Amino acid sequence: MRINERVLQLNDKPINENARYVLYWMQMYKRVDNNHALIYAIRRANELRLPLVVYEGLKYYYPWGSDRIHTFILEGVEEKRREFEQLGIRYVFYLQKDADAPKSTVAALAKDAALIVTDDYPCFIIPEHNRRIAERAEIPVYAVDSNGIIPMSKFEKEEYAAYTIRPKINKLLDRYLKPLPNETVEISSAGIERDCPDTLVTSENIASLVAGCDIDHNVPASTRYKGGTTEGRRRLTKFVAEILPDYDKARSKPDRDGSSRLSSYLHFGYLSPLEVALAVQKADAPQVSIDAYLEELIVRRELSFNMTRHNPHYDSLAALPQWVQKTMREHARDERQFNYSLEQLEAGETHDELWNAAQREMVATGEMHNYVRMLWGKNVIAWSPSYEVAFETLVHLNNKYCLDGRDPNSYAGILWCFGKHDRAWFERPVFGLIRYMASQSTGKKFDSKKYIAWAQSL
Repeated sequence: MRINERVLQLNDKPINENARYVLYWMQMYKRVDNNHALIYAIRRANELRLPLVVYEGLKYYYPWGSDRIHTFILEGVEEKRREFEQLGIRYVFYLQKDADAPKSTVAALAKDAALIVTDDYPCFIIPEHNRRIAERAEIPVYAVDSNGIIPMSKFEKEEYAAYTIRPKINKLLDRYLKPLPNETVEISSAGIERDCPDTLVTSENIASLVAGCDIDHNVPASTRYKGGTTEGRRRLTKFVAEILPDYDKARSKPDRDGSSRLSSYLHFGYLSPLEVALAVQKADAPQVSIDAYLEELIVRRELSFNMTRHNPHYDSLAALPQWVQKTMREHARDERQFNYSLEQLEAGETHDELWNAAQREMVATGEMHNYVRMLWGKNVIAWSPSYEVAFETLVHLNNKYCLDGRDPNSYAGILWCFGKHDRAWFERPVFGLIRYMASQSTGKKFDSKKYIAWAQSL
């Protein structure tokens, strides 16, 4: 049942009249500021004259769990604990290390809660989390959308492409592109007792905590990107002051620091897209660069959230439009000049040095420049025995190594390589009418030798 444009009630259960607090289960919006879910939770707590408890958990068995992702998440815990303490809100963080560790922590906390507020994130494991807690809890569960600037509910169906969603966004943007009001709790929960384990995380013990988890230890923590809102804002400040003024040209130059590199902070919710958009909007930069970035941050990003919300097949080739389905059927048996295994691709062992460099950047740092990311995806299609294998390979590599993987943007970006949100092009082998990109021509548009040398040094 929809409560308002950002809030969905996921079940029909009564409020616990004997509750000790309201519970906010923080899953994807890992921030204190510009968080619609936190704002809603504070308002409900104040309305019920109860304190608010915020719970965040990290389990060992989520898909693609690794040192890299675990570390990036844990790096944001200490600052949140400090910020919530200053707000008079009890913040509980629990790291479930292995199968022997305590389970059902949200359910345990829910026993003393009046209601649960959580994040309405439209893909990966979050929808299933929300379905299960709504089914099992004896109290109301509310999912709140704080993903983008425009509420997802404003788009009632899947949009075909950027050109169909852009005018709808532009009509609504002035209403939503403004700062959110600050909300404060009326009753402190700072000293409240809770029926849940609480993991102490500090900058000094993160490595040892991660080492003790039953996760993939073959994907090391990024030495280039550090988690947390403070780190995200540091990068945002640098981007706005030093990179944005030339963004219109620099964004397609992987050989220089010319892109925002904010996608990981947006994915994990350390930064709100609203905060980023407002900072960019008031920046001392040419309007052409401001417009170029806001097109990506708002139109393209919210198109991907629209797709994952309305298309149940967002994580498969079934999400592609009919013209793509037809051209893939017609070219499924086309001969591939190269056919690389997953192991060869993962190791960056192909004949193509530019592609290898892009793969190396992703494996070594946890990110990949968006310009070569498109080429990266197109070439995997060309070098795989089938479109299905290519898709599975791209999803696996992206979600395993990229800090901004497992995200609506990830699925939309991979599907774009197959023609999603695009138009038909000139017909050619393997790709049919799907847009084609070649390393030779792409590499001429920037200093590819410099980029390749940089990637090899990582």
